[in-house]
Amino acid sequence: MPDLDFRKQLIINEFKTMSKGKNKEEILPLLLALSSKAKQAGIQFTKDDMLLVIDQVKDELTEQEKKLLPEILSLMGRQ
Repeated sequence: MPDLDFRKQLIINEFKTMSKGKNKEEILPLLLALSSKAKQAGIQFTKDDMLLVIDQVKDELTEQEKKLLPEILSLMGRQ
């Protein structure tokens, strides 16, 4: 993901590490917590950033996770 700011990449990597083996009920609060952490650090993910991230990881997602993407994007937009 060379198109993303280095600080954004760090947060994404932290999310990937912390979300391994978690179910959807655990992932959403984690995602929101990391989004809040990013916001406090002055880092804001645009919708284009999120689409780039999703494009990079979509092959690793289950069908159920792929179905949650619109909901997650919507929640991220409200932060």
